[in-house]
Amino acid sequence: MTFLPRAPWWPLGVVLMAVLGGHLYASPAGEPFKNHDETRHVMTGVFFHDLAFDLPTAASDPKGYAVRYYTQYPALGLLAWPPLFHMVEGLAMTLLGTSYLTARAVLTLYVILAAVYAYRLAARTHGPRIAIVSLAVLMFSPVVFDYSRYVLLEVPTLALVLGAVFHFERYLTDLRARDAWLACLFAAAAALTRFDGILLLPYVLIRLTATWNFALVLRRPVVLGVAAALLLTVPYYLLTWREYGTGVTTAAAAGTAPDSTGFLDPNNFWLYPAFVYKQMGWVTAVTAGVGLVYCLFARRAGCGPYFGLVVATYVTFVPLAEPDLRHAIYWVPALAVFATILVDQAYRLGRPAGMVASAALVGVTAYVGIGHTGFALHGYADAARYVVANRTTDRPVLFEGVLTGGFVYQIRQADPDRRLWVLRGDKLFYAVLSDPHGKYEEFAGTDADVLAVLHEADPEYIVVEEPQLLFDLPAADRLRAVLRAHPSGSDWSMRCRCGRITTSSGR
Repeated sequence: MTFLPRAPWWPLGVVLMAVLGGHLYASPAGEPFKNHDETRHVMTGVFFHDLAFDLPTAASDPKGYAVRYYTQYPALGLLAWPPLFHMVEGLAMTLLGTSYLTARAVLTLYVILAAVYAYRLAARTHGPRIAIVSLAVLMFSPVVFDYSRYVLLEVPTLALVLGAVFHFERYLTDLRARDAWLACLFAAAAALTRFDGILLLPYVLIRLTATWNFALVLRRPVVLGVAAALLLTVPYYLLTWREYGTGVTTAAAAGTAPDSTGFLDPNNFWLYPAFVYKQMGWVTAVTAGVGLVYCLFARRAGCGPYFGLVVATYVTFVPLAEPDLRHAIYWVPALAVFATILVDQAYRLGRPAGMVASAALVGVTAYVGIGHTGFALHGYADAARYVVANRTTDRPVLFEGVLTGGFVYQIRQADPDRRLWVLRGDKLFYAVLSDPHGKYEEFAGTDADVLAVLHEADPEYIVVEEPQLLFDLPAADRLRAVLRAHPSGSDWSMRCRCGRITTSSGR
């Protein structure tokens, strides 16, 4: 494969500034909430922040510390997700504080890293013109633009995957030991950020097969780099399998969402290609598809990494029981390059035609991406501040609702001395695994049971989402009915309303 000279850096800055402008326009400020997961990602970063400040005491019993912390703040993502992003987030919070803004700033650094490696890879394979346009298409694609404004793990993992791909491809041609090491370390970092990082295994196999370079795996830098990557990742994955293996296998084989299919379900084979129009918009998706076919039959040089990303993403996620467009975010950089290569053919008609075609592609993609205006959530911070300001005892606060993590995080923010404990309705009255499709079990089947649990838990305040969000859970309805049945002045009385949630005072 022949690579082109290094591209200038200033176009990268131009694209990033344009993307920043798009986010300032379309990404309103609010509280963490996206996919329920965002609240856990932010709160787990706070956990690592608090862990750092509780050293060396916490180091004497790390498991006990984590259990006690979760008991007080039951909204962590430990083991449910790998810890690297949360550790980086926690480190940043030790310097900048535990605000949501700090977490979003960390996410922004990963967005920049993703842009840097997407640009470097495309510039190396197809030159600066393709690189700058494909980067703009990538960053404004709805799925990338949307997930760049929330504290989620898809974009950080994408950044690390692109870093691994870039250094792996450069090692294939230049054979520099540094690239072998960096490729392995980026791969390990991706696997320690989100389980999706395993897609790099089929990617490497595909590219070694396509280039017939299997002998490279026996070279000293590769052997040592792979050993280091395994040393970093295997202990965590063994721990996760031992403690959380059932949850992982359930999610992969049966799914936990209402639209889950099944392991190797035939519908999965066409669902992922059907996601592309949602990921990039109809016009860009069609252009990318035609560009892919064009590059395949025209045997365009330098396209190997992009075909590898598309195939690796497909074979990694198609078998799983939870088809989701965010799982396939890793082929969007490749599809952006294919779309750009196709419209770049307009330069054959002259420079003005090529510039117009490229600008049209970027403009259409940006219009769709920015058009997916982000939502802002408010109310949980108000409720948390109210509870902290008005509490008179050390009794806990009980939260009932979907966005438990949001309230738990806001309690931690409003109570920096960490004196207040939070109880969860979905632990005391019922249990849900992601949603009722995954698991639903009741612990309080009657009004008397609900009252018995309330009196045993003895919370000073009860905070309830009103109305229920997303799911209609019988046990949650029963709790709300019990609270409504006790008018002001009796054991449980309505006290204040904050946004979409209702705060109740205890006895």
